Amino acid sequence: MLNLDNTYNSTKLFDNIRARIFRLIGRAKLTTVSNTKKTQLVQVKALKDETITDIERFQEYGFETYPKADAETLIVFPGGNRDQGSVVCIMDTRYRPTDLKEGEVQVYDWKGSFIYLKDDGSIRVEDSNGNYIKSTTTQWDINGNLTIDK
Repeated sequence: MLNLDNTYNSTKLFDNIRARIFRLIGRAKLTTVSNTKKTQLVQVKALKDETITDIERFQEYGFETYPKADAETLIVFPGGNRDQGSVVCIMDTRYRPTDLKEGEVQVYDWKGSFIYLKDDGSIRVEDSNGNYIKSTTTQWDINGNLTIDK
């Protein structure tokens, strides 16, 4: 004989577990950044006009960024608790370079300045005005004025 009470309780339990799993990871749009404390805190718009404030942003050691508003975030919510989220990644497709080859690395900003580690072993550092320092296998080239401070 089927016990409807147990079926109802099992369905309710699985619905609760499924809802928590779906709330573990989320995408959102960055709205503001607070960069004055030991940890960067951000505010995002998630789901349907849900505003989440003071979310701690994790960043790689030795690399600090201050992203622009409307960048996309990836947030992890331990246990599905939306009050305890942590931003683990921020990307901004508006400024992302798309011409890199496999294995290359580029640090860039929204104005066009970059540091480019190329697959041939060369390095190019360029500002948004087109001034650059470039290495090849035998020399360094400089385009722009070079000032050496002592």
